[in-house]
Amino acid sequence: MTTHFPSGLDDLTAAIAGLDTPQENPHHRAIVDTCRRVQQLDVQLLAVAGGEPTGCLADTHDQMERLTDVLILRLLAGAELTRLLSIQCCCAPVGGDGEADTAEDEAGCRSCPETEHTIVHACLDVFAADGDPDAMSSADLTDRLRQFPGMAESRWSYAELTPLRLSRLLATHGARPRNIRFGTRQLKGYLRSSLEAALPGCSC
Repeated sequence: MTTHFPSGLDDLTAAIAGLDTPQENPHHRAIVDTCRRVQQLDVQLLAVAGGEPTGCLADTHDQMERLTDVLILRLLAGAELTRLLSIQCCCAPVGGDGEADTAEDEAGCRSCPETEHTIVHACLDVFAADGDPDAMSSADLTDRLRQFPGMAESRWSYAELTPLRLSRLLATHGARPRNIRFGTRQLKGYLRSSLEAALPGCSC
């Protein structure tokens, strides 16, 4: 369960004290939510790995599949948390005395647009979890994205993605599949460099 701030108690305290309630920073919220997701997946991972063996081959196979699924999600969540923590937020730039340069900057730039987790970010999370290869086939990328929870660009759930749907979503960001050689096969896929170039910029 995600806890949102300010809560009703925080609002009441602010009203009694005559304080303004500051607007929540979406970037900070994303860090908190992703950290919580990492912690939840760690608990799931330990629970699945610590299950008592039954000696049944089918049960062991099922346990290994569930362990693999949770491990992949944990790696992806960890990669996203690392990405969020590495972003230099351009909101309220800090001067030499530790104060925000101007009140106007603080009021007009509450969050960086690049903190929105787009389909491009999700694809790069998959690349990061796979060791940052130079390229990945559309089929493999789609298969990995299907394990993500939630919606992709508010159009389809990640579980419903297909290579065609993925190409439509990425096309809006300027990233398109191309013919790439993987070993002895030539498949449609995406270059990591193309996805990185398609990342939304910060206009603050």
